[in-house]
Amino acid sequence: MSHKVMIGVPSQELETSLTVRFDELGDCEIVSIHRSYAELSETLRSMPDLDVLIVHEDLGPLPAVELIRDVARNHPQLAILLMVEESDPEEFTRVMEAGARGVMLQDCTIGELDARVGHAAEWSQTLRRHFEEANADVPASGRRGTIITLTGAKGGIGTTTLTIQLARAAAQAGRSVCLVDLDLQKGDIPGYLDLNHRRSIVDLVQAADSISGSMLGETLYVHPEGMHILLAPRDGERGEEVTETVARQILASLNSRYELVIADCGSYMTDATAMACELAHTCLVTATPDLPALRAGQRLISMWERLQVREKKNVKALLLRHSRQNEIQPDFARKLIGVDLVPTPVPSIFRSLEEASNTGDPRRITDQNLLKAYSRIAAELGVLEAAPEPDLVAPQGAPEADQMPEVPRKKGLFGKGKADKAAKPKKEKKERKKKQKTGDKGAQFVEFAALTPLLLMSALLVWQVVLYGITSMYAGHAANEAARQAAVTPNDLGKITGEASKRVRAPWDNSDTFHVEIDHRENGSYAKAVLAMPVVLPNTTSSWEVSGESRIIYER
Repeated sequence: MSHKVMIGVPSQELETSLTVRFDELGDCEIVSIHRSYAELSETLRSMPDLDVLIVHEDLGPLPAVELIRDVARNHPQLAILLMVEESDPEEFTRVMEAGARGVMLQDCTIGELDARVGHAAEWSQTLRRHFEEANADVPASGRRGTIITLTGAKGGIGTTTLTIQLARAAAQAGRSVCLVDLDLQKGDIPGYLDLNHRRSIVDLVQAADSISGSMLGETLYVHPEGMHILLAPRDGERGEEVTETVARQILASLNSRYELVIADCGSYMTDATAMACELAHTCLVTATPDLPALRAGQRLISMWERLQVREKKNVKALLLRHSRQNEIQPDFARKLIGVDLVPTPVPSIFRSLEEASNTGDPRRITDQNLLKAYSRIAAELGVLEAAPEPDLVAPQGAPEADQMPEVPRKKGLFGKGKADKAAKPKKEKKERKKKQKTGDKGAQFVEFAALTPLLLMSALLVWQVVLYGITSMYAGHAANEAARQAAVTPNDLGKITGEASKRVRAPWDNSDTFHVEIDHRENGSYAKAVLAMPVVLPNTTSSWEVSGESRIIYER
């Protein structure tokens, strides 16, 4: 039976060395090779039948012990082998306690490699088989919940309000959702929900590596609408206690218990928010349609990429306070911030949020355009999707039924007391979309029909100006030529007119539309060429005339 192996090594040299040795082993298959824990963790979610994971001690960015503990917590049926340069008894003890199945040297022989991988794979397959027998109806999918983070490009633009509305939408759709306030110094969720709870995220710091269901039950606030909330500390200075490691352990624990974890990361980066963005399945940056906010969002995304927190291609942006009167529209905003935008922006309706913010009751938002926007954004981010398939086994320390309150199904939070749009039949949705498209086409046709006469009139006006310019040019040239000929033959008007007409092209040179006059004044004589002004077409004349004149300098 072939053993499926995944490898995480920091360099191409180690990758080549391991690949060559595995080629000699006929019963082992390398499914993928990764250079960072983020890539490795993402691939693990889609491979429930993986047998062995080989991780080098220098893979990073996490320490090897923390990396192994994190993988073992999320994938208890997976055998993990740590590869080291030199054997160290203390290191061996630490990694075994973290959940590894063994330690091997990076320059081990093919025989040693075969024995280590073979024993680890047999253990993994046996454990998975026992789990399948004990849970015949539960597939070993290895799937966990989804983490969504929201970070504001600036403060005070509505990120917290949007986070709360997404959590409410998830609870309404019947999903188990945990709302986490990671704005550790200035968390505003209690004010927006009018709640008073003495426990916060710092109460989990001391026991972050072994969080139980009873501990979460005491720390989380259960909102009447169904969402569970992990609050920021009341004293902002205590936010420093939530380190990078603590944030990872807390989020991993929540992720193993809830279908959806939504984190409000505030508007500035800390170790905790950086870890949340790194672990998130969806990382969202919110910004308003103005240059300072979009440039701030661009700098934040670039900083994440420089610090290897999150690649730019894995970040989305969402536009808040959108209006058709704004100078910056979504297409231009997407080019400025440099990442994809969530299709639906949040409209600029400040007054509709005022009562809900002042009373701490988000149900006071009654503006249908705003509620529809929140509902569409929730659907586009996958918040309203059905719960994922359950994992093979409950994670270590999962809460019992009597320790974690049941999440009630709520209806009517986004609308007029009816079920959410996500629960409506597909046929009804298709018909509604078809009607919307038909209405849009009709409106576009009417608008085009109304604009067509204006466009035609504008085009005719521009063309008439062109004709006037051409006529003026011919009048000036003809007057110059008439003055030159009049200086030679002052009494022969026919010849003067004939020479002047040579400088005018048809149909302007027609005798009905063109003539030359000699005007004698006190200060001298002038030749004057007069042309009839054409209308729309050059051969269509009007009563208007365009003239040009030039002084005659007689020869002596």
